[in-house]
Amino acid sequence: MIKECVVLNNEVINIGPWDYKKQQVQTGIDGQGNPLYEERITNPLPEGAVIEEREIETTPDGDLIVKGSAQPTSEELIGQQLAELKIQTMQQTQLLASMGAELAATKLELINLKGANQS
Repeated sequence: MIKECVVLNNEVINIGPWDYKKQQVQTGIDGQGNPLYEERITNPLPEGAVIEEREIETTPDGDLIVKGSAQPTSEELIGQQLAELKIQTMQQTQLLASMGAELAATKLELINLKGANQS
């Protein structure tokens, strides 16, 4: 769906119409003693912001986001972190196995050298 968005510095800061938070403010009294009111904006559009139409989508939890800008959920982030930790663990296990094999080879060389020196 296409919706009006408020964009500031190339970042969408509001999806949908901007809430200017207009309020009626008494500005005086007319000649018959009746109050005069004026509508004033208490939440102006930020300086430099523009209104553009953007393609919007609804997230699984019902929020609106700019299409293609979905952020991973906390569960997805935890899953990514877990996957990274598993990969690190596998790499460390391989490194330890490699170091163990290297250590065993070095011990054999030392044993061979000792045997050669004793002869």
